[in-house]
Amino acid sequence: MKLSDVASIVHGSMYGKKFFEIKDILPPDDAGRNDMTFVFKPSIKTCAGAIIASEKFKGKNGIIVKDPKEAMYLLLKKLGKSKRKKEVSTKAMIEKNVSLPKSCTIEPFAIIKNGAMIGNGTYIGAYCYIDGGAIIGRNCEIHPSTVIYNNTKIGDFVIVNSNTVIGKQGFGYIKKKRYERLSHIGNVVIKNFVEIGSNVTIDRGTIGNTVIEEGTKIDNLVQIAHNVKIGKNCIIMGQVGIAGSTKIGNNVTLCGQVGISDHLEIGDNVIVYAKSAIFKSVAKNKEYSGIPAREHRVVLRALGRLYKGL
Repeated sequence: MKLSDVASIVHGSMYGKKFFEIKDILPPDDAGRNDMTFVFKPSIKTCAGAIIASEKFKGKNGIIVKDPKEAMYLLLKKLGKSKRKKEVSTKAMIEKNVSLPKSCTIEPFAIIKNGAMIGNGTYIGAYCYIDGGAIIGRNCEIHPSTVIYNNTKIGDFVIVNSNTVIGKQGFGYIKKKRYERLSHIGNVVIKNFVEIGSNVTIDRGTIGNTVIEEGTKIDNLVQIAHNVKIGKNCIIMGQVGIAGSTKIGNNVTLCGQVGISDHLEIGDNVIVYAKSAIFKSVAKNKEYSGIPAREHRVVLRALGRLYKGL
């Protein structure tokens, strides 16, 4: 790819060699004289031959943009588009009464059970298991070895990465002489533009639904229990665990390894910092940290007093 091609994609102003040939796109520390990199701080040093930044670098070829992160988004979006052939493999096992448009891609050894519905342009990877009555919307990506249990409902433009399990029985028991399983007859509902990482588990509702609202992004290795409701445009980072029937508001950020107890409410626009544990409902528009979690500013003041003089 030539530098001039990149400039047209990121809508930037080019300087230096117009036809500079880019060998690779790498981080500043790894890039060589034939590579291109993004620089977010002017103080960063790099051997890259071409630079995308908010200002001109002397002695380099480059592209000046208003926001380098926006430029990165535009370029990677363009380069990251996959070109899958629209076809259903003869090695896939598709039962009767499956709604399957011709525009889908179904890879070998995927299993789609009776009554499932797949939307236009959706990709089902190899070894996926789509159970009976599951509904998957338009232009979704269900990556290899994913399991989607019966009657799960997935909206449009949803991405589910490999080895994720959606709609399994929740962790619910009643104690008699021994623990007896409480049957879960609810479903999972995932709205449009949700993205789910690898090795995520989302349990079906006991009665009623587990719900992930539009635009929420979930990292790898996350556990979402039965009847949890997560609002719009949330960020759920790796190894978060959310116990049953908890309600998460809109625009909430849960950082890595946060644990949230059951039957709680987390208000809109909350940020919970890494390794924190929430044991009671928390108000909107605030930041929390610690075990048990308290307002982050309170925790910082307490830590300041604890370590004063050290």
